[in-house]
Amino acid sequence: MMKKTFLFLQIVFLYLGSICPAWAQSPENNSLLWKISGNGLEHDSYLFGTIHIICQDQFKMDDRILNALRSSEKIALELDLSDQSELMAMQKLSMNEDFANIENEFDPETREAVDAFLTEHYGVGLQQFGIFKPFALSSLILVKLLPCEDVGSYELFFVEKAKEEGIPMIGLETGEFQISLFDQIPLQQQLDDLGKMVTDKESMDEFLALVSAYLEEDIDRLYELITEADMFKEYGDILLASRNKNWIPTIEALIRDQPSFIAVGSGHLASEMGVIQLLKDAGYHLEPMYAEPIY
Repeated sequence: MMKKTFLFLQIVFLYLGSICPAWAQSPENNSLLWKISGNGLEHDSYLFGTIHIICQDQFKMDDRILNALRSSEKIALELDLSDQSELMAMQKLSMNEDFANIENEFDPETREAVDAFLTEHYGVGLQQFGIFKPFALSSLILVKLLPCEDVGSYELFFVEKAKEEGIPMIGLETGEFQISLFDQIPLQQQLDDLGKMVTDKESMDEFLALVSAYLEEDIDRLYELITEADMFKEYGDILLASRNKNWIPTIEALIRDQPSFIAVGSGHLASEMGVIQLLKDAGYHLEPMYAEPIY
């Protein structure tokens, strides 16, 4: 039940800057796991970049990540997915106000394509699913576009590990806040993007390119691919940069109190306004933890 609920909810976020080197693209940045130290910290903490949904046979997990996780006394995700009340609240907020159906908000051609896709894969179409907000519909569509039936989730993996190891978990923000971000994006733009997901082969090619960059741990390329999307070109500040900046005080308090493992979407790591650079600007040392080469 929890796995289904989580996948349904998935969607897809400085004065020292003048004396710190700006973010520079480099092969040396190719790591999803970064050790945080220095600036008076008594223990090392870790920052990890996730991809919110991926085929299980491409799900990568190795000893460096597991050891970082086990050495931590608290885990932080974008959302506290161990909190059932948070999940239930998000599910409720994923529906349109008063269960309004947005079926007739699509242009006819897009409505037909989205309705046919949902009916083919779920047995019901927009007449039923239209009560959900576009970001929730996009999650339903993406799951069925993946070239696999067995889908993996890093966030869900960390929730399960936290339970096994008895490690407390917190969220850097709430589901209500995340959903409010999409409410700031015009409905028609979101509906158009839904249509492209089911009619434009390039949309899936872009996602597969994202997965490829993720498996190569190329966080600079990941950032480029994410920010090339039309929605991010216009709303990148509220979806990425502002959220990154808002997370820093919470992360700082967390890592000062205990060794911690912070896992956020990998698109939040790179760039001058990424979490890595913002923590460097705040005086911390961040070191990439490379995967062992496979021979």
